[in-house]
Amino acid sequence: MIDYKTLALDESGKASFNHQSKNFVLSGLILPERYKTKLAKQIVKLKKKFFEDENIVLHTRDILRKKGPFSILRNNAKKELQFWAELISIINSSYLSIAFVITDKSKAKILGWNDIAILRRAYNKMLEKFVVGHLSASKGKIIQESDPYQDKYLIEAHNKLQTLGVPSEGITGPDYRKKVTCLSLVNKLNLDVDVQLSDSLAIMADLVYRMKIGNIKKTTKVEAMMIRLISRKMKDKKNPGIFEILV
Repeated sequence: MIDYKTLALDESGKASFNHQSKNFVLSGLILPERYKTKLAKQIVKLKKKFFEDENIVLHTRDILRKKGPFSILRNNAKKELQFWAELISIINSSYLSIAFVITDKSKAKILGWNDIAILRRAYNKMLEKFVVGHLSASKGKIIQESDPYQDKYLIEAHNKLQTLGVPSEGITGPDYRKKVTCLSLVNKLNLDVDVQLSDSLAIMADLVYRMKIGNIKKTTKVEAMMIRLISRKMKDKKNPGIFEILV
């Protein structure tokens, strides 16, 4: 039986300089396919426990703002902390790895990059790191929450690697095609648990980057838990994460 790993992608912010976000974070959750059912059961249980709805989509910005169906957390700080503690505990599982490619848009602008350059570089870097670091003994699948503007740059990066491979690592185009056998575009209604968690991770990575450059001096209890999670996962030598800052 072939061993597959899935790279589930989402993002925080937008590459466009017209968007208010200061950073563009391409975020990924790397998951051995054989564990996907286990992970889905854990997340369904979490959703039922806190929101009484197993089909609710875990959209992190709305959770943090306690909007809509997540307003139940607004007046119960203990419950909010418990939710995040349990979600972070799931992500901390040893079989999961995390991946981030971060672009500081102000620095990218100084270099003369436009939003297309940011997207191309981010997707290329993410796919290269996934193939080189995680597919030595596995085949890979890539799944992304679809964005009509961004999708073509993911497909472009995938096609480029199918042709050229990663020469610096001795991986040819045919090698890449043997390793990465599937690319899928989905929306939130597909309820892919790994994509939902990638959304959560994108927010966390942006937080960690802003801490690194000194934009955040004091964190909330929830933010402190997020930072500790990222730190633990990046130090995992058996299942190493990806944390690349383009500029």
